[in-house]
Amino acid sequence: MRICPQCQCEMLEGFDVKVEGAAYGIKISAGTGIFAKRLEKPKVAVCPQCGEISLYIEHVDQLRKNRG
Repeated sequence: MRICPQCQCEMLEGFDVKVEGAAYGIKISAGTGIFAKRLEKPKVAVCPQCGEISLYIEHVDQLRKNRG
């Protein structure tokens, strides 16, 4: 459960980010450049009270393995 940092309301989780005009979305990668290892698609939480959004990764363990 995520809590909104602005109004302390419970956020709705599990939304997705899409690039306008395309359906492929975005991904988080370890490193820079075109050959960087892709880790995971971020999820989005939205506050139903004020509209604040929060990006998060569900599987944080992948970050620990890759940063190591």
